[in-house]
Amino acid sequence: MARATGLAPRRAYQLDAATVLLGNVLAGARGRQAETRTGAARLLNTNLAAQNDWKLIAAGGSSNSAGGYILQAAHVAEGAALSSASTYTNIGVVTAAAGAVNEIAISGKQIREAVRAAGSVTGDVRVAAVRVRPGTGNLAISNVALTTNVATITLSAAHTMLVGEVVTVGCSNPLVNGTFTITAVTSTTFSYSSTQSNITSASATGTVTNGAAVPVGTNTVALVPAQ
Repeated sequence: MARATGLAPRRAYQLDAATVLLGNVLAGARGRQAETRTGAARLLNTNLAAQNDWKLIAAGGSSNSAGGYILQAAHVAEGAALSSASTYTNIGVVTAAAGAVNEIAISGKQIREAVRAAGSVTGDVRVAAVRVRPGTGNLAISNVALTTNVATITLSAAHTMLVGEVVTVGCSNPLVNGTFTITAVTSTTFSYSSTQSNITSASATGTVTNGAAVPVGTNTVALVPAQ
């Protein structure tokens, strides 16, 4: 049995209850109440042991269900605040489809080692922040600026991306293109580190994506232990 930090020995079955699901979801695993969750990620206070096997599941609950969800995780030092989480890393993507159940298998070891690499953790990974993020699809770029190796992209509409999210930028100004980790956000902008010459704020075109299509319809999304 895996040790869960601060709890009696047990397998880490609390994982799906500690994720953040953005968008409309049906009832989750073990009868959890249906809800729309738009808050910040919650701390998962448990040990993801190597022998724990998980499934990230998306079930299409309406005729127009579609789109993708990305499982992400980061390291948080034991006893530390969630705001001190290391860089989030993508663990897997699952896609919703009307009338279908899609899943990908994920092991506790896979999550733990990905978190270790992303956060440059040399010790034991016992506490992790885990979140499920919706796909963004292609978000339109309207402006770009780069000052002192920090690029700031302005989008033509509000977004829901978070600090720590990995995004791919394809802009009319090639100096800001690539895959980056977001370091700051506002309702319509996001920033990331990029070692390039300064770019004076100017209009630009292009797209940004976090690697999955934006979900539509009503979907059930959960991370559950594989039986």
